[in-house]
Amino acid sequence: MSSKSGIENFIQALEAVKQDYTCGVCFELCKEPVTLSKCFHIICSEHFAGLKSCPNCGASLEGCTTFPDERLGSCIDSAKELDMMIASLGSVGKPAVTMPTAGVKHNEQAVKGNVDTSPVMSRSKIGAMNNSKAKLSKSNEKASVSLASTTKFNKAAEKRNNKGETMLHISCRLGKVDQITELLNQGANTNTKDNAGWTPLHEVVQNGRLDLVRLLLQYNTLINVPGQSNETPLHEAVRYGHLEIIEELVKNGADLNIRNCKGETPFQLANANIKNLMLTAADHIVQTQSVNIGRISALYSELDADDIHVYCVSSFRTVHAKLKALIKHHSNLNYEAKFTKKVTHLIVDTEDGMCFSSVDVLQGILSSIWVLSTEWLTKSTNNKLEPFAKYEVKGIGPKIYQGPKNARYNKYKQLPGLFDGCHFYIHSFNTEYEITKRLVVTKPILVKLITDAGGVVLRRVPNPESIPEQEKLVPYHALKGGKLYNCSHYIIFKDMYEPMYNMQHLKALPVGWLIDCMERYELCDP
Repeated sequence: MSSKSGIENFIQALEAVKQDYTCGVCFELCKEPVTLSKCFHIICSEHFAGLKSCPNCGASLEGCTTFPDERLGSCIDSAKELDMMIASLGSVGKPAVTMPTAGVKHNEQAVKGNVDTSPVMSRSKIGAMNNSKAKLSKSNEKASVSLASTTKFNKAAEKRNNKGETMLHISCRLGKVDQITELLNQGANTNTKDNAGWTPLHEVVQNGRLDLVRLLLQYNTLINVPGQSNETPLHEAVRYGHLEIIEELVKNGADLNIRNCKGETPFQLANANIKNLMLTAADHIVQTQSVNIGRISALYSELDADDIHVYCVSSFRTVHAKLKALIKHHSNLNYEAKFTKKVTHLIVDTEDGMCFSSVDVLQGILSSIWVLSTEWLTKSTNNKLEPFAKYEVKGIGPKIYQGPKNARYNKYKQLPGLFDGCHFYIHSFNTEYEITKRLVVTKPILVKLITDAGGVVLRRVPNPESIPEQEKLVPYHALKGGKLYNCSHYIIFKDMYEPMYNMQHLKALPVGWLIDCMERYELCDP
């Protein structure tokens, strides 16, 4: 703490921790914090009643419960104590150091300019700060990881071989500790999937390397990422019988009841002894996933700002003119004449943050890109592009469903597409079908939207009495306990008529239901 850089690093780490413990409803450090059982985000207990969706990730809170954790309260109190100590050091003002936001580069000089290191701290004050820092670290060890692992992803480390493996994948598979540590410190992304769907965490779990599991968990590693057949690292640990790894994963927020593509949960796969181990570990959670998810969303947002490819569908010429003007002044801003895989940002006309549904909008949501209001362009200047989050479309039509945000977070969390595990038969769409004046679909359009969202389109009407074994899957995004929890097959009609199917595994539904799911990025109960 005696050096200038040490103070800056400590303040940055503290600000990152404070952000992790900020309530998404009131935007203040949580009071009587509780953790949401659906997504493990943290809010003030007083805000839970009447809350329909998570303010951080937009996940539906239907059937959600909360659980308190006294250690969270202790951690937040320590953060407040440290904050007050820093403010009392005699500096010009507390540095405004926050996690990077979209479109805003971290200004190191501005941070340095705000920190006054001239006052000499007394030994008692240094001791008090160190004690508080120790309490904070003990309460949530992962929240104060080194800045090298939280500043930015290293694109160079994402180079892949023909199996889709990064150097981190290979090093983890081979168990090379020194090389893994070096890659992590350089900003390697711990959550990248290879072509088979495995992450570096899957690799070290399969090899039974508890030391490497603990190392990866210090670097923004998401613990519930589904790999091949939607198997999470905890599924793998249970299958291989790695008891210490099972305990470590559960204590760090691994979901005991998450399903693979066959509907099997880690808890169901476990024997009696492992089940007892898992339940005991679940009572001693030391780290929830909200910390990592919050950090990773910020890291991806900054990454998204590095190389912006805009497809603009505004009906106003002035908006297109403004885009062309901005491109001349921002080297990271690029124009796309049509919707392709290169597009990272879709610009649409909005009213009060809402836009009308169209094929482009649906494609943007299902591609998990930013869907932004034209205000993002009109408010940006030749010197500065506005942050994305402020102008993200809130909903399609009259209601706020946060579909674009839900889709982005789904991508950040490396989860399967919206229709993963779902098989569709599109019935009698031989001509154009007008859903609204702005949304006209054909069978090829629906096929592309469904497949882009991870679904399978069938050529023949499914026989409810004879579903092929390879199609007996469960929908990943179905609401637990909902009507579609085990529904693998869907017949989509323009309008409903006989024969009607309403079985557990097969349902006949109108195309309006399908569009509604896409707009919300949610597998909605019919």
